[in-house]
Amino acid sequence: MKLILFDFDGVLVDTFIVSYEISKETNENLSLHMFRSLFNGNIYNSLKNNPKVKQHPKFFERYEEQSREFKVPQPLQDIIFELNKDYKLAIVSATPSALITKILKQANVLECFSDILGGDIHTSKVVKNKMLLEKYKITSENAVFITDTTGDIAEARECGIKSIAVTWGFHEEENLQKANPAKVVSTPEDLLKALEEIL
Repeated sequence: MKLILFDFDGVLVDTFIVSYEISKETNENLSLHMFRSLFNGNIYNSLKNNPKVKQHPKFFERYEEQSREFKVPQPLQDIIFELNKDYKLAIVSATPSALITKILKQANVLECFSDILGGDIHTSKVVKNKMLLEKYKITSENAVFITDTTGDIAEARECGIKSIAVTWGFHEEENLQKANPAKVVSTPEDLLKALEEIL
């Protein structure tokens, strides 16, 4: 059995501008560059350790208000259904599990994911990745993490898991390349090819 771990925000759904605009409600001078930099590491640690950026007290309430607008693009839906035939799929995210479940249900792809481990399960993706490897008795060589941030690449590497970085999310290609993921891809079709090569 092989395991594909998906980050959620920026990978499956485009939530970048919404997340940035909500964060600006409590951080008037927050630049796009500063916002992106919060994801160079674990987002919860970044918010805790950065005195210049205040965490929005009702961030996920505001996020949920707009969640009906979040769509999983059709090409990604097609790939999820294709991958589900041969691999175990799971979500590892900072967003609460219930919110992810709701959005994936709207997109009719919820049943493809065996596990959804959001920020309510644990704030560390290292811990959540290891939980899934343990649960399915899978070695790290038989798992891959699909993400859009350098912080996730680092957390996956800590577990011995290779990453595929997608360029349509929170971090730009140049930044992603510097983090040395196994692959960087720009389209859902390239993602499918990269997975076939790595797994």
